[in-house]
Amino acid sequence: MNPRFSLRSARAADANVLAVLAAQVWLHTYATEGVSSVIADYVLREITPAKFAASLEDPYAITLVAECDENLLGFAVLRLNATCPSPNPNPNPNPNKTASSIELETLYVQAHFLGQGIGSALLRQAESMARVHAPADSGLWLTVNARNARAMRFYTAHGYQKTGTHVFMLGGVGHENHVLTKC
Repeated sequence: MNPRFSLRSARAADANVLAVLAAQVWLHTYATEGVSSVIADYVLREITPAKFAASLEDPYAITLVAECDENLLGFAVLRLNATCPSPNPNPNPNPNKTASSIELETLYVQAHFLGQGIGSALLRQAESMARVHAPADSGLWLTVNARNARAMRFYTAHGYQKTGTHVFMLGGVGHENHVLTKC
């Protein structure tokens, strides 16, 4: 399956579809041992149409979607003015470079469409938008679960490097995430 897809800015009417797509991808990626009550509580509390609707109205969030025949295949969310948790977000410090201030908060592609260029297209568009909205020499940063080997390979192939770590708390348990920036 190799869909012809297009990218566009998300609209308010996309909130329900974004929530379902996000829940599906999140569960597929992180509920690898089944669905626990902690996972269920998180998904039902955090990945909701209401939260996506609020994000779509937030002037500091930009959501891009990949679609084919009015079906969403993936999406990316940029968070403007986001402080990078890494004390050194640039592995090759340049005294003239501004600290990274735009986070690639989410980049999800439905499992059926992985490896078809959708994630790469969303990432390129997100990087382009970050350049428009960021201070002159600022960069894009993101976090990825340290156990998500597929995502790590994807970002490394696109020029991102680990510059630090961050702990994501879920049900009182810390999960190591890598902080990545592009050099």
